[in-house]
Amino acid sequence: MPLLPRLRAQNAAISDGLESVRDLEAIENPIDLYHSGCHRAVDKNDTLRFLVLDAGSTGTRAALHEFFVERTPKSPNGPLKLRHLRLRRYSRKPGLSAFQHFPDRSRDQVNALLAAAAADVPKPQRAVTCVALRATAGLRLLDSGSRRRILRVVRDTLATSAAFLAPDIDSAKLLSGPEEAKFAWLSVNYMLGKLDEANTNFETVPVLELGGGSAQVAYEYPDGELSAPLDRASSSKATLTGRRIRARSYLGLGVRESVLRFVGYRNGKSAGTGVSKKAYNSSCIAANASLNFSFGSVTLQLEGNQRDNSSGSTAATVKKCFAQAKDLVQQVKVRTEPGIAKGEKTVYAISSIYYLVKYLKKSSPVPGTRVTYSDSVCPSEPRGDCKAYSISAGDIADNAAAVCRNPPDQGPYTPYYCINLSVLSAMLEQMGLPDSGTVTALGGSDNLGWTLGFSLDALLQSAAASAATLTATATAAAVSMATVLSMLVPARIAQL
Repeated sequence: MPLLPRLRAQNAAISDGLESVRDLEAIENPIDLYHSGCHRAVDKNDTLRFLVLDAGSTGTRAALHEFFVERTPKSPNGPLKLRHLRLRRYSRKPGLSAFQHFPDRSRDQVNALLAAAAADVPKPQRAVTCVALRATAGLRLLDSGSRRRILRVVRDTLATSAAFLAPDIDSAKLLSGPEEAKFAWLSVNYMLGKLDEANTNFETVPVLELGGGSAQVAYEYPDGELSAPLDRASSSKATLTGRRIRARSYLGLGVRESVLRFVGYRNGKSAGTGVSKKAYNSSCIAANASLNFSFGSVTLQLEGNQRDNSSGSTAATVKKCFAQAKDLVQQVKVRTEPGIAKGEKTVYAISSIYYLVKYLKKSSPVPGTRVTYSDSVCPSEPRGDCKAYSISAGDIADNAAAVCRNPPDQGPYTPYYCINLSVLSAMLEQMGLPDSGTVTALGGSDNLGWTLGFSLDALLQSAAASAATLTATATAAAVSMATVLSMLVPARIAQL
């Protein structure tokens, strides 16, 4: 049965896209379900639900996590356990950042997601189901005033909604990059069974995520690095049964934002929004391509530079694309990551990296490249939804060069794969993963995102907050959710 000890953030240092101390303080503390009033009475054989709205850079996705509460048969008066039953997903486009100049439009999108989720929750349970929204890289790229206006509309919408119960103070906030990295790390290691009681060595894996606007990396400190200094501007410390995690985010390396930086639309800053009539071009896009590109509140026309097909010209193009990727990685100050450079040389990757590696498996830009496929890699996913593609870092670089020699010109995403793969390769190299190191890209299961880790963390934070309120006479059959969770010492989180 999986074992999930309490994860507790300490001295979280979070500043991606933040412009003031007030912004930092607004998101520095984790959601507090207990003191915010977002908790309820539960008993054994009951179902808990937690609705998390993931306001990403390309759309807003709602994740309805369901947990089943049960008591150990051998100890009917003992601690209750939580099984993660299922995840239901709902989505709407565009991302909230697209409403920068019309923040009130956020209301309709959020209401639509709440209505869709409410249809899957029994009516008596809706008013006791907690909901919270966290915004990621898309809103981090906006100025603080725009972020604040959008989040205020969302917060008011959640507060006045009759569908679900919103925390009094924590309903809608910006999720920092390091927090996103930490929760993704928790989700992936949980899904892989690394937090299981059977994992006696308690070995966890480093996790790399590539979204639309940013890249995240999180890992447990390798031996000898426990006292390594942390950069307040980009790191987060967390303890997990005495172990520490480094979580870092790099704003600008996402698969959509990096395109804007490659073509020169952004100059390393959050400036630049709206519709541009100017056509931007790049040698890293197919020469005959004419693309309508949208990301957040940005819409522009992209074209590939004309080129001849001589070997010298092609080699020069590849060199230029790789140089741009390296410059971008250095611009956002990617550094050597001890958990990758000094670890076991295997990095587990999610989000866009999964689709990039899957594309290499399918298209084979470099014939003979070994991309190993496996399914049912997550013990908690009996249906085999969790899949993996493994490839070496060196092969990613070789295939990136092959894609840049002849960039795809069709499809909504593949025309940018030269840029995306070049950035991924440069990032892995800068982080310290050798060419022989392995990238295992996970996908196929929506539980591999950050929302599962966020939900578990919020529930366990609630348990800790309520611990002081317990008394020796708390023996009622039905107790508050916070009381139930505080009895999980250590917290036992199982999955079907």
